[in-house]
Amino acid sequence: MFTNRLILLITATMLLFTACSEKTNKNAENVGKEVENTVESARNDVQQTKEEFIAEAERTLEKMNEDISEAEEQLKEKSEEAREKAEEKLEKLKGERDSFKEDLAELQESGKDKWKEVKDEMQAGLETLKTKYNRLLEDLQVG
Repeated sequence: MFTNRLILLITATMLLFTACSEKTNKNAENVGKEVENTVESARNDVQQTKEEFIAEAERTLEKMNEDISEAEEQLKEKSEEAREKAEEKLEKLKGERDSFKEDLAELQESGKDKWKEVKDEMQAGLETLKTKYNRLLEDLQVG
């Protein structure tokens, strides 16, 4: 009688472990799929943010180009001394703009990992360029 109970207890325990094991495996599979989906979603968010930044930067650079051309036209009406100083500042700003364009082109070709590395630096660079650009236009009283 004791032996039968022991066998029954061992069999029940084994069935319980087997059932729990299968349930655990299914839960682990579900968790694994959720993690994969979360990682993929995060990758998409990073890529989308990178593409949004590039689009914004390109719009900003295009606007700068238009305003710089306008400023150059308006400089023709300034005195020679004022024009030379302004042209010097404009050339410096154009150099910084061109350097940023090169960095932006490199960013476009790079992967998601590179974007993570340079994201803050690129955003700060664009903001700095905008600030210098706006200051120059104020100095020139253009725009």
